[in-house]
Amino acid sequence: MAATPSQVVTIIADDLTGACDTGCLFAGPGPVGVLAPALTAADSGVITPVITIDTESRALPPREAAAAIHAVARHLGERLAQGRVFKKIDSTLRGVPGVELTALLEHGPPFTGALVCPAFPAQRRVVRHGRLLVDSVPVHESAIARDPAFRVATSDVAALLAGGAAVIPLGLDDVRAGAEKVAHLLERHRGALVAADAETDADLATLAEAALAAPGTLIAGSAGLGRALSRALGCEAPAVALPPGRARLVVVGSLHPASRAQLDALLAAGVPLVTADARGHGDPAAAVAALAAGRGALVASAAAPADRDAVARHLAAAATDILERATPDLVAVTGGDTAYALIRALRPRRFDLAGAPADGLALGRLVLENDGRSLSLLTKAGGFGAADLLATLLGGTS
Repeated sequence: MAATPSQVVTIIADDLTGACDTGCLFAGPGPVGVLAPALTAADSGVITPVITIDTESRALPPREAAAAIHAVARHLGERLAQGRVFKKIDSTLRGVPGVELTALLEHGPPFTGALVCPAFPAQRRVVRHGRLLVDSVPVHESAIARDPAFRVATSDVAALLAGGAAVIPLGLDDVRAGAEKVAHLLERHRGALVAADAETDADLATLAEAALAAPGTLIAGSAGLGRALSRALGCEAPAVALPPGRARLVVVGSLHPASRAQLDALLAAGVPLVTADARGHGDPAAAVAALAAGRGALVASAAAPADRDAVARHLAAAATDILERATPDLVAVTGGDTAYALIRALRPRRFDLAGAPADGLALGRLVLENDGRSLSLLTKAGGFGAADLLATLLGGTS
């Protein structure tokens, strides 16, 4: 059956894990196609009704990030006019989200303005009185502030969105006055970024309903608002199960404390480790042997900060070496740079998302370019999850 306009959804993200963890929430009608520069045969004309796009622009300077968004908008102009567009932004507003949103608005119709809210209550990220808090701590005082992609020393959402269109704050009292009130305010502030407070999933549901009621509104947020939008559109996907089998390769590139704690839990469980740094990677033999025996294996970056691109390349090279000699039941990768480097190294023809096993996780299938083999891939952003998340979710990989 052909997709109706309400079912045509285009998600635009600035990194791969963001594209995946939000795109998978819309997989109710069917698999969601992933488009990215590293995917060699992406065809937005056939990947319907929902696609999610990684522009790989989070670490770019403002001018280059805007150019990446302009290029996507030009390429997908007809599609953007057909259905709904969700601009996925980081829940801690890393990158240059204000610049990217303004670039989309500059394309004019179908966009008349934007409703923006990075809150993700399920991951303890809320917007209160115009300030972004992580675990009740202002974001610029949290571990996120050590990430080079977090470029300003403030937790003020208006400041974090600066660099383009005017930012209009929308307080919690207005949000809780209901969707009709919010929609009216969106109509009044055309051309602006209306930055809303939100502390609960109910607040996000109100924002999604209001944005859909205000024609031309570009909707922008983290996976929290993405889930609310998928529900409002009838696209929400039920939780999906991981593929059976315990031969699972875990690739950890993020240096965020949450990811390093998850790495430590896997090491404590006795999972064999291949280490990669900016100079290269270790011998993968032990990992290959573990996977061949139906057990888990681990590839991880050294804990010390280094050249991020070089480390990501060597992590991907280590994983690729292993995949040439073993066939795991699942590959799980954490960290956007690492996920993108792995995709680029594998050169897949296609990447489709099936759904989310849990918040912040996305499960999909890669179809590889050279021989048509498929590979189950689980992605996770670096800053999410309890210390035992990967060990528990993967069923004990040792």
